[in-house]
Amino acid sequence: MTPKEFARKILPPAVVTALKRLRPTQEVWTPQQQLRASHESRNEGLPGNEIAIRDGIVLKVTPDSREAFEHFCFRSPEMVDEMDSFLANVGDRQRFLDVGALHGIFSLVFTANHLDRRAVAVDASPLAFSRLLLNTYANGLEERILNVEAALSDRVGTLDMHFEWQHAVAGEPLGGETKTLAVEMTTGDELCSGLDFKPDVVKVDVEGHEVQVLRGLVQTLERRRPLVFLEVHPIRITANGSSLSDLTELLTNLNYVAETSTGDFVDLDVLMSAESDVRLLLRPSP
Repeated sequence: MTPKEFARKILPPAVVTALKRLRPTQEVWTPQQQLRASHESRNEGLPGNEIAIRDGIVLKVTPDSREAFEHFCFRSPEMVDEMDSFLANVGDRQRFLDVGALHGIFSLVFTANHLDRRAVAVDASPLAFSRLLLNTYANGLEERILNVEAALSDRVGTLDMHFEWQHAVAGEPLGGETKTLAVEMTTGDELCSGLDFKPDVVKVDVEGHEVQVLRGLVQTLERRRPLVFLEVHPIRITANGSSLSDLTELLTNLNYVAETSTGDFVDLDVLMSAESDVRLLLRPSP
């Protein structure tokens, strides 16, 4: 009989349980495990159709959107940083242009607890757009979020896209046969002008079409000088017929400076050599 077995035999169960609690643990949690534990604690007791994104931010969520939302809670530490940066920097801003809204999590958290905030959520994918509508109405935010099913680019017309999961993606597919679709396309400047919408925050997550989207937003960026949350996809930018040098030249001409989601300064010259996706916060330079 081992010492552990002997102790379990002679000691009362309550004492054994207490000793287990006192025993130092050797387990070291990864950042993702820590995030998950915090998320589960935050969501304890909530009904199945609700999700606490952060303390004080509880959303109703469709079943098809839960896992996508969870990426910003614990599944992806990089996306958790992105959401934390967004929440920390929007401050007293009132108008949000959400380009590549997908299921709408950024528009939802921007408007959920603020009666005076408004968002325009744009997505080109009919698959994602249906979830975006459902999440907007489930949270009673249809008066604060205007949903637009379209692609933003640098011209008006029609854009050929293809599906990757529920994303509608422009440019050459990176591999394999895929279902294609033709999507109505406009520019951000045309959209904002037509709606008389003056954004002070912009988010662009368009899977490689970011150069074209920013070119179509130049007038708005020059006039309104919003914060811009930008996801950069170097490989997909090339597949869309642009380059990182096009992006850095555009940002330089617009007089924006870049930092990471964790607040570190990013030299735009260094950005030109990026090989993997980068999440940036762009601030207008004084």
